[in-house]
Amino acid sequence: MKKDRLFYSANLVGLTVFLYLMLSTLLRGALSLFLAVYQPGAALHNPVGLPELLIQLLNLACSVVNLGVPLWLLCRTMRPLNMRIPHAKVPRKQLLTALPIFLLFTTLCTALANGLRIVLDKGGYSVPEAAQLPSGNLALFFCFIATCVVPAVGEELLFRGGIQQLLRPWGDWFAILVTSFFFSFLHHDLSQLPSIFAMSVFLGYVAVVTGSVRAGILLHFANNLSSFLLLWARQRLDATNLLGLSILLFAIYIACGLFALLQLRRVGLLRPLARYTVPKNQMGRWERLLYAPICSFTALLLILTTVMEYFR
Repeated sequence: MKKDRLFYSANLVGLTVFLYLMLSTLLRGALSLFLAVYQPGAALHNPVGLPELLIQLLNLACSVVNLGVPLWLLCRTMRPLNMRIPHAKVPRKQLLTALPIFLLFTTLCTALANGLRIVLDKGGYSVPEAAQLPSGNLALFFCFIATCVVPAVGEELLFRGGIQQLLRPWGDWFAILVTSFFFSFLHHDLSQLPSIFAMSVFLGYVAVVTGSVRAGILLHFANNLSSFLLLWARQRLDATNLLGLSILLFAIYIACGLFALLQLRRVGLLRPLARYTVPKNQMGRWERLLYAPICSFTALLLILTTVMEYFR
């Protein structure tokens, strides 16, 4: 570790992501088995043999464990490097500027994902089905917590606050790109892969500029909330009202985003990141990253599992 801290950090990143992936697989498998025992043949997203509230509580517990255990491991193993998750206070002007720009950016990313989905559909790729929201108000509330709040807080702490922070000594853009690679491939959806990667780069940049994960949590939550609202509308409203709501939201995002872009330089959020120079006569950062066995194994595993989704 003393000779090459990047080698240690890269393997730690690989171990953390691998644990996240394994926990996700095991927890989903256990939940599916539990539902199959009580209601054979019932779908995971729409069980009829158990109360909706219980299902959402179990789903919430799985989300907390899935994110909490790798985050705990990462925080413990970051201590020898004298690192911690940044929690600086973010100026209100930066948040008010970044939020509409991010929503504009996610709108463009959604359009990109929809276009890519059409292309992949022609090749036989089946997009994962959207979750069926519960009908009860209390169950819907816990579903909202599990799909909007927990991922926004947990994923930003784990990826931007932990993994990205761990790799920052070797360059900000290096840390942002590596983190975004793992973050995007963990979603296992080819149609959304480029858009999730782009959004992760945006969130990584904001985390570096602001020196805190708080802004990223807010932006991530806003994106999740927008997706949750559209999913709710798609399942509860008729086609006319759904189209009207979608057009209204997109118009608001685009108008506010463009206005915020005009004010961007006044706030000073947009600035170049410091360049990192690799010392002479040393192996490059990317080579050292690839030579870290746990990191390379996890990266290959994520690529294979994502590509296999195309042939499922």
